[in-house]
Amino acid sequence: MKSWPCEWFAKDPSQEASFLVEDIKLREFVDKEYKHAWVSKVVIRKTATEWEVIIFSSKVGSVMGKNWEKLQKFEEKLQKKFEKQFKVTVKEVRNPELSAKVMAEYVAHQLENRMPYRRVAKSVMQKIMEKGAVWVKIQVGWRLWGSDIARTEKFIEWRVSLQTFRSDIDYHYLQAHTKYGVLWVKVRIGKWTLYKRWEKKQKPTVSFT
Repeated sequence: MKSWPCEWFAKDPSQEASFLVEDIKLREFVDKEYKHAWVSKVVIRKTATEWEVIIFSSKVGSVMGKNWEKLQKFEEKLQKKFEKQFKVTVKEVRNPELSAKVMAEYVAHQLENRMPYRRVAKSVMQKIMEKGAVWVKIQVGWRLWGSDIARTEKFIEWRVSLQTFRSDIDYHYLQAHTKYGVLWVKVRIGKWTLYKRWEKKQKPTVSFT
């Protein structure tokens, strides 16, 4: 089963609200600092003495830097901005193609470089399916190629199941700022079933012969 991306406990509702706002600002700051580092997930742990940020990335070298210099500077920026004691941990993601966030950032980056959206979506779907995904759904919308009428293009590979709790679905929404307008990108990746469906056991039948 999946774990929570935020691991902390609040004493009262006001502290819970402040923690939530800080988590949103912290994630935005991480995405801004490591924009092209293929960060798939950020886990935030808060204790009474220290805050820990766990960054899951497929490009560990670009996050840490040479001799941990880039990571140390990032910790100093966090402490200066949030006025808290931080501990940053980096973990490697071996299959970034199975992360909806990484693939959505890749699609948005290609669209900002004026690549054809159909070619980008089909190539991304092929990469995801080769890594073992069950199904993929990619949506690109708004003023595609600068057209006056906004529309949405859907690209689906295999059977899409969006209404079941048994499926492990990874979803991410992102905006691509192109020269001909802002486009939105939605990526859904179905990986596997979390648990098997409960089935009734058939009663043994007795035949009289």
